[in-house]
Amino acid sequence: MSHSPTNAMRKKLNGIVLAVLLAFTAWIIINLFRTSVTDSAKYQTMANDNQFGSTIVSANRGSIYDANGKILAQSATVYSIIINPYALSKLDNETVKADTGKTEYARQLDMVITILTEELDNVTADDIKKKFENVNSQWACVAKSIEKPVADKILSRADEEELVGNLIYTEVDTKRYYPQGELAAAVIGFTNYEGDGIYGVESYYNDYLKGVDGKIISATDANGNEMPYKNDKIYDAQDGNSIYLTLDMTLQYYVEKYLEQAVEENDVQNRACAIMMNVNTGAVLAMASTPGFDLNDRNSIYSQKDINTLAQITDEDEYKDEYATLREQQWKNKAITELYYPGSVFKVITGSAALEEGAITLDSTFTCNRAITVADTTMHCWSSYSHGTQDFTTAMTNSCNPAFIQIGQLLGGTKFYDYFEAYGFTEPTGIDLPGESGSLYVSKGAMGPVELASCSFGQSNKITPIQMVTAYAAVVNGGYLVTPYVVSKIVDTNGNVIKTTETSIKRQVISEETSAQMREVLESVVNNKGGSNAYIKGYAIGGKSGTSQKIDKSNETGNDNLYVSSYCGFAPADDPEIIMLVMVDEPNARDQNGSLMYYGSVVACPVVSNTFKEALPYLGYYPEYTDEELVELGITVPSVEGQTVESAGATIEALGLQYSTIGSGDTVVAQIPARGSTLQRNGKVILYTDDDYETEYTTVPNIIGYSLSDVNTILTNANLNFKAGDGASSHSGSVAYSQNYGEDCIVPVGTIIEVVFIIKDEG
Repeated sequence: MSHSPTNAMRKKLNGIVLAVLLAFTAWIIINLFRTSVTDSAKYQTMANDNQFGSTIVSANRGSIYDANGKILAQSATVYSIIINPYALSKLDNETVKADTGKTEYARQLDMVITILTEELDNVTADDIKKKFENVNSQWACVAKSIEKPVADKILSRADEEELVGNLIYTEVDTKRYYPQGELAAAVIGFTNYEGDGIYGVESYYNDYLKGVDGKIISATDANGNEMPYKNDKIYDAQDGNSIYLTLDMTLQYYVEKYLEQAVEENDVQNRACAIMMNVNTGAVLAMASTPGFDLNDRNSIYSQKDINTLAQITDEDEYKDEYATLREQQWKNKAITELYYPGSVFKVITGSAALEEGAITLDSTFTCNRAITVADTTMHCWSSYSHGTQDFTTAMTNSCNPAFIQIGQLLGGTKFYDYFEAYGFTEPTGIDLPGESGSLYVSKGAMGPVELASCSFGQSNKITPIQMVTAYAAVVNGGYLVTPYVVSKIVDTNGNVIKTTETSIKRQVISEETSAQMREVLESVVNNKGGSNAYIKGYAIGGKSGTSQKIDKSNETGNDNLYVSSYCGFAPADDPEIIMLVMVDEPNARDQNGSLMYYGSVVACPVVSNTFKEALPYLGYYPEYTDEELVELGITVPSVEGQTVESAGATIEALGLQYSTIGSGDTVVAQIPARGSTLQRNGKVILYTDDDYETEYTTVPNIIGYSLSDVNTILTNANLNFKAGDGASSHSGSVAYSQNYGEDCIVPVGTIIEVVFIIKDEG
């Protein structure tokens, strides 16, 4: 029986073989086509990568300047310290040399360790030894951002010790420096280790600042070594543009100085912030969050309260979590990222809207009986006594809650919401900084009678400080809502201006006439009642304080003593240029009677007043005193040294001052206070008459909390002079708030003790 295949079987087998061959041929053709045509670009790139090597040329990041050209951020050349494990591995590790007792490998390794551990901080021998383990590598970074003198010394020592070439070498890098340290840190922001901005202006304008890296493309051999190549491609780096801020570092310093003082004196638990802005343009002149941080050492915790909190944590993981939380918190720009209840500062919004709509006039009257009932809900005035019947200006001066509830009712819920929206409270301001928050507010549909009443005096809606100061600016600048900004211009490396920020007016909210009325009202708030805490002799200031309870957090924590204190002032009152808002979050200090000090007029107002006293002359506004103010300024002490006691006494008494002598001589050899000092009328000049006199001293008493007349008596009895500072010194209900020489200080008799007075019961 034959087993040979039949013809049919042969044909079938041949067909199968042919089909397989055809399929295989087709597969080869398709893949050849894909390789040569479809994927040619990919494989060409791979070939080029094998044929060519590239070197990145870093672009220099642009600088940041203040409004006057003072440097705030700049990049400088620094160096990375590199070691070469491959070069070390090629050294003789077998032959021990007689002069060193070591192999050349061991000698050079020991010397590398010695040089680097002595010249670099936080570098250990173990770190270096571990990096040398990868013997196939020619690059291992030991340290970054090393200053040139240190890098030069390392290389010099390597040469002196005759280390093999490239065993230690350097690579050029850049480091970001912030010459002003803490000043305006939250606004400027900072970069990450890759050089990209991640906070503040550094982040918002990163694309302008960072520039474009260059590249050098060179031919390489199969081992990756550079070969001479006449057609090297060089793409130059394009350095970043520089930025000029609207911030003035002198004004920034004034703001931060007094804000930090307020945080310390009032034992503030949740930071504070301040904004100074050009009232007409929206240019931010200063912006601060306190406690802040040093941009050159941003990872350290700076708040003593936070440091104490961390010190109580023993669990490592819990410590790390809390540290990260506190660090992030101190980096935040409180002025734009955090919401708060504005309190009575918001009354300028309610009042201006009602005036504009004709719902009230300046002569309209409102009655306060300490409380008012709205839809079965009783709401109280902040005051412990009734304000009675009052016109609009008096109601604003008294900061009367029932009065503004009535004003809100006259305006109506719909119109109230319309103006709330028109003043910009329903959306972020659009300031050119990252992280701006939106507000939380009662919608138009939810605006019932109780909600309207609460909103009218600033208690229900939560907004940001930047929203509040921008809206307040519109109230007093003629009614124009502007977009705030912190960058004035951007220039390229050749000094050409490539971008400028112009004033952007969103809308006119109220008329020029209504705005003028509000300016007069708010100036009266400062000047009425014998002078408010914001009063500055020689200047026309307008302003309003605010105090609000943190209802949501109080309900959450059970602590009813959580308040936000704020103040917003502007100057000059008749034609404003600057406006300043201060917000102090959870003041916790108590007066001598144990009462919590939380009113905006007491906590936040002095920051504005003290800042304005320095800022206004700096901006070219000098005091113009009324006759009454000139009298209050006091009497200038003359120079009587060298005169006879009789002649000196006559000169002093003729000016309305008193004198007393220490010594038995006939001629004045010294005097306290010195010439040019100012004393209140009937102040005393101490005259020393002996050539070998010894200065007599006295102890400064505590006068905080006392009335003006009591302060005068106490200091006079202590043989000290008294001078009343600005603020509410002429108000019948004012008390001493601060003294330039503290209790128990030892000072010469006759020293002038300057005392600032405040009204403690102002809402």
